[in-house]
Amino acid sequence: MKKNIKTVGAILLAATFAASCEKVEKGYLSDQVRYVDNPIRINRGQVQQTSPVSNDGSSAPVVYKLLDIRDVEKHQHADTVYAKFDRYEWTGLFDPQKDTTVELLNKKRQKVNKPSWDFNEHTGAFTFYGTSVKIPVGTYEFDIQATNEHGSKVYKNIATFTMVDKAPYDIGDGGCAWFKDGTTTSGDLGAPIVTIKKVADEGTNIILKIVDQKGTPFNPAKGEIIRRGDRSDFQTYAQFHPLTLTDTSMVCNFETTPFPLLQSGYGYLIYYRIPSAFVKIDPGYTPTADPIYNVNPRFQFHIYQEGTYEVTVQVKHATRK
Repeated sequence: MKKNIKTVGAILLAATFAASCEKVEKGYLSDQVRYVDNPIRINRGQVQQTSPVSNDGSSAPVVYKLLDIRDVEKHQHADTVYAKFDRYEWTGLFDPQKDTTVELLNKKRQKVNKPSWDFNEHTGAFTFYGTSVKIPVGTYEFDIQATNEHGSKVYKNIATFTMVDKAPYDIGDGGCAWFKDGTTTSGDLGAPIVTIKKVADEGTNIILKIVDQKGTPFNPAKGEIIRRGDRSDFQTYAQFHPLTLTDTSMVCNFETTPFPLLQSGYGYLIYYRIPSAFVKIDPGYTPTADPIYNVNPRFQFHIYQEGTYEVTVQVKHATRK
């Protein structure tokens, strides 16, 4: 009996020793690493960051590597996604409250020739830039590798992203009022009609036209469009360059998106006045037919993508003299 007990004890001791000699694996790397926002939608030409990878409890730190991007239909390497273009890359923290000149702006950015996106090895997130407008519309699949103290794993076809076209701007609410010259007497003319047309992918320019109900532009260069006291106007938001005034438009180089970068005390509204000497209001909208009523449009819009845009603001019930 005692012999049997000794034998069993020896076996247990040997098993314990063997177990203690086995290599203990370090950390944990999940098989379920994934993108929670899959499938991912990317608006072409707009700065956009995807959600980071969910590592499903894997031991930190995890380093991610992008292995390949392919066209989802052909399952072939997507050369067009990897194509390089000139764009700006931030090198410092940009403060739109303080960095209000091109000289200051250029201290925080540099021009690079790179693909239209970056891949963050610490989060697995993509950042797409304005040059992504050059990537063809379509869906793309991609593979990544994750590495931590446990080792490395490859995640084939972990997610897809689809390049889509979305309007690179939006138009906010506005309004328009007539005022009797030199008084606070006023009335409503209805919100102006604002239309935006992107005429080129290149540049960072807005060509703003204020036109009458027939589409005839008022002349900013000759004082037919003027500021309204301390109200915000186009120049308020065009902080990097002075406006260029022509016979038909006001032109702004906005340098970087989005435009506007900051709100004014009036939100994002742009205010202007068309003096009574240059405009005639339709009968019935003002108390008299006397030429003593000016027109005051207010409007707002946002631009989210680099390019050249024509913005037309058409006032109602008023005609240029």
